[in-house]
Amino acid sequence: MSELTKEQVAEYLTHHPDFLIDQPHLLAKLELQQKEQGATSLVHIQQRQLREHNTLLKNQIESMSKHAKQNELVYRLFSQCHSQLWSNYDFNTLASNLTNIICTSPNISDCKLIKYTAQYNDLIEHRLTHSTHYLGRINQQECELLFSDKTQSAAIYLIGDSKKPVAILAFGSNDANHFEPAQDNLFVLDFVRALQLRLLELA
Repeated sequence: MSELTKEQVAEYLTHHPDFLIDQPHLLAKLELQQKEQGATSLVHIQQRQLREHNTLLKNQIESMSKHAKQNELVYRLFSQCHSQLWSNYDFNTLASNLTNIICTSPNISDCKLIKYTAQYNDLIEHRLTHSTHYLGRINQQECELLFSDKTQSAAIYLIGDSKKPVAILAFGSNDANHFEPAQDNLFVLDFVRALQLRLLELA
């Protein structure tokens, strides 16, 4: 009779989960060696696996909850920003009102709506040539151009296109990891489209 393979044993135990319970004399003889913990039991292994699985699930739930709260905050902020667009404000007043709203977010230290001038050509060429927005860390020169020295990461949106810019909308954070390329910015892009229409009216 040929010797059973590990795969055959594993398949049998998978289909007969009560086998070791029904064979207590065999279970008593088993010693499962763990490299760092020495001999342990099946129950202890299962308990550890369950704890690890529960910890993973808990972390996933916490991450989803945090993401949902962030989305709710972003939605509320930009809903307020939308309401500002169609009031009878000039450019500077609109820019100031947007700053006051956006900076109520605890993670955003600065907000700038800036009319396009030639001094932003290098920024557009470096960050906004292949996309109308950039999220991530910025260098010292870009920080000095847009924000204060403490700004570590930014979300920068081009109003118009790279060949005919109208303005730049930028958010800064003192947290280097707050803005990142993979970040969802659907609400912001929707607002940017509406902002572009409004600025064309004000021009």
